[in-house]
Amino acid sequence: MPKFSKKQVTIIIGGAVLVIVVFFLIFWGLRPSTNTGPAVTLTVWGTENSTVLGSILASYPYGKINYVEVDAANYASRLLSALAAGTGPDVFEINNRDLPKWKSAVAPFPTSSTQFNFLALQSEFPDVVARDFTSNGQIYGLPLSIDTLVMVYNKDLLNSAGIAILPKTWDDFDADVVRLRTVDAQGKLTQAAAAIGGSLAGVPHAPDILSLLMLQNGTQMTNDGNTAATFAGQDSGATGIGAFNFYLQFANAASPYYAWNDAMGNAVDSFVAGKTAIIFAYQSDFARIRAKAPFLNVGIAPVPQAKGASIAVNYPNYDGFVAARTGQAAVAWNLILYLTTVPANATAYQNATGKPPALRTVIQGDANDPNLSVFALQALTARSWHEADAARIDAIFDTAIKNVLTGAEDSVRALKEAEAAVTQLMR
Repeated sequence: MPKFSKKQVTIIIGGAVLVIVVFFLIFWGLRPSTNTGPAVTLTVWGTENSTVLGSILASYPYGKINYVEVDAANYASRLLSALAAGTGPDVFEINNRDLPKWKSAVAPFPTSSTQFNFLALQSEFPDVVARDFTSNGQIYGLPLSIDTLVMVYNKDLLNSAGIAILPKTWDDFDADVVRLRTVDAQGKLTQAAAAIGGSLAGVPHAPDILSLLMLQNGTQMTNDGNTAATFAGQDSGATGIGAFNFYLQFANAASPYYAWNDAMGNAVDSFVAGKTAIIFAYQSDFARIRAKAPFLNVGIAPVPQAKGASIAVNYPNYDGFVAARTGQAAVAWNLILYLTTVPANATAYQNATGKPPALRTVIQGDANDPNLSVFALQALTARSWHEADAARIDAIFDTAIKNVLTGAEDSVRALKEAEAAVTQLMR
């Protein structure tokens, strides 16, 4: 047995100790963490069904999520009160038209983070998301679904009218209106061709249809700085007034394209009763339609476009998740990214709700789905405009429509007054 000097013995002992320490550190690092509790606790508010969204949020691996389902009718007022009192949620839903209204309470995505950026937003979501949920180069929200206005039609009524090919342009639509409507000897509509041209009293999405027509017609809705509305133009030949007059003609009994009267009642109810051939609706309206008329022979088609248009324009209505301005904004954004950018979560949400997707990858997969393809593909060409207060703008547009229909004002004056009222909201 070899003999070691005192110095050699010291080196050998030191090396052995070092090996033991390294082994211990490696072993300890590979052990599962004994801390099984959540890293964070976040509260999420929304109008989504708690069973559906709650199950997806429960799979979030980095914390505990408390989801609160709030009734849509009271959502805005409850949210405003909670945020003002400092008891609001960490993450909440807002409509795509409402960022200007809630922006002061919303924390943008941290610019220092490398998890997500503007290029990722553009590559993963349709362009409308960047228009609706970014401002000054910052991202303020992301959606789980994108709904768009579509043409819903009664197949039996169109078949009976001999309409074999659905209208692709508004010129085609005009021609079909003449074939679909029925009037009695007094000129009263007994079957409406389409619910368009009326006010909110009869047409639930009247302001949306009007906005769609203006955008399709090339109307510049606001100035470049979003400090004033510009949709009325300066004369009767402007694109905004042209779209307004086109809309109104369908509720004008003297028009050759008379198609609707608010006396027909609510458009959805009239549709399910078989008294209206076409309505313009969102996917979210279908639950009501199916519940009232489960056996109605219903078809879905893209909304008509302007004749000769090379680029389609569609109108969106959807919610996005935003982070409240709290001390947990950074971790709240981690949750938003998990919820909205993970394809498995988007697919699970779609399967549970039947709602159209927001992620481009899922949209591509739904391109041939008979129930979702129209909504999914229209999301790619959806456009919106800057609205300082969407609910009040809806009321302003509705007033303009009513004033013309009742004869209180001509269309030029009514639209200019609407433009002035919207401008006032922007100041």
